[in-house]
Amino acid sequence: MFTDLLERAYADTIESYGDEKIVYVGERLDGGYADISSKVLTSKGEEFSLNYRAHFVGGEWRVYDVVVENISMVNNYRSQFNRVISNASYEELVRRLRDKADFTTQKH
Repeated sequence: MFTDLLERAYADTIESYGDEKIVYVGERLDGGYADISSKVLTSKGEEFSLNYRAHFVGGEWRVYDVVVENISMVNNYRSQFNRVISNASYEELVRRLRDKADFTTQKH
């Protein structure tokens, strides 16, 4: 459910890119893990970091985290999820994820 939510939530953002340019900066390998560094150059001359963390699984690299301007999506979602579970319940978290998934499905 979380994977589907992410794919739907960020599909619009990725599709909206037009004149932006993504520049590969480098990579760091550590066993079956990799940190890939890149930066996005906007048509307005702005620049921001966009890095990926990947794990080699089943013969292919799989991205497990995206870090934008030093903010990890995984850590960000983990904090939000922990807050909902602490203040409400796991069931409430699942309900909210389903509601969000339903909403993004309706948009497409």
